[in-house]
Parts: sequence; C-alpha cells; structure tokens
Amino acid sequence: MTALLSVLATLTLIGLACWLFAGVLLRLGGTLLALGGLLATATGTPQAAGLAILGAVAWLVGHWLFAVRNHYFSSPLARRIYELLPRPLDPTQGWGIPVTQRPQRDDC
Repeated sequence: MTALLSVLATLTLIGLACWLFAGVLLRLGGTLLALGGLLATATGTPQAAGLAILGAVAWLVGHWLFAVRNHYFSSPLARRIYELLPRPLDPTQGWGIPVTQRPQRDDC
C-alpha cells in the first residue's frame, strides 16, 4: 500500500511539474532546436531540416500549453498561426462569457 501511494505521489508531482514548466521548456527548447537546425541546414546538412521542423513543432506545442493554462497566447506569431488552424485546435476559443452592456436607466 505504501509503494502504491509513493508511485501515485511521484506521478502527481511529475504531472504538476509538466503542467507548470513544460510550456516554457518546449518554447525555449523548440526555439533553440529550430535555430540550430536552420543553421545546420545552411551549412549543408540535410538531416538538420528535420530538427528545424521538430523545433518549430515543439515551439508551437509550448505556446499551446501556455494558452491552455492562461487563455491567451504569449506571442502574436503563435496567435496568428493558430488562427490559420481549425478552430478546435485553438485553446483560446470559447473561454469566458460574452459581456453585454447594461441598459441605461433614465431615472438618474
């Protein structure tokens, strides 16, 4: 029983760490990987194009995780890219309640 609780606590801690830090790590790592892949492609390494694509995808996933947590994108470029994708992939759509103005009272 103690081992099961220990495993459950460890998985909870790992899940919490991923929820808090995965977006930042994916955005930073994806940026570095994409730039490194583009530089290596410019020097003639064709396999580096795959690294550049992988870095761009990691960057987008990092922005998606950030937007899921905060309901907005931290980058205008990511927001514009997600506007091009199908609506269900945009995590900022459908959040909140539409605000309407109150009617003005004439008895003031």
